[in-house]
Amino acid sequence: MRPSLHEILADKHIAAVAIAVLLLGTLDGTFRALWGPLSSLAGFLFTAVAILDIPYFSPALTRADRLLVVSTLLYLSGAVISFSAAWLLSRWVFGVGPLRSLSAYRARLTRGSHV
Repeated sequence: MRPSLHEILADKHIAAVAIAVLLLGTLDGTFRALWGPLSSLAGFLFTAVAILDIPYFSPALTRADRLLVVSTLLYLSGAVISFSAAWLLSRWVFGVGPLRSLSAYRARLTRGSHV
């Protein structure tokens, strides 16, 4: 009897590696999404401290601001998609969330001798 795809993914390291890679993609996308706005905020705050007043900023969005918003939304959507894929794969193969499945898989690897 041939094993199903679900059984193959559960028995081999494929599912755990895929979940780990998807979670790393989630962290990467989140970091990249927050880097632009947080660096702009830090620059604004450093300028405010340096001049001891509120710095001038244009109330209208410039092209750079629009590009920052678009790139932030794209990175955030990529992070959400990556996390959703990790969640769905983990629930389908292991029956639990991605972090719990990876911690249980780590315990399974250290317990037995998988070569």
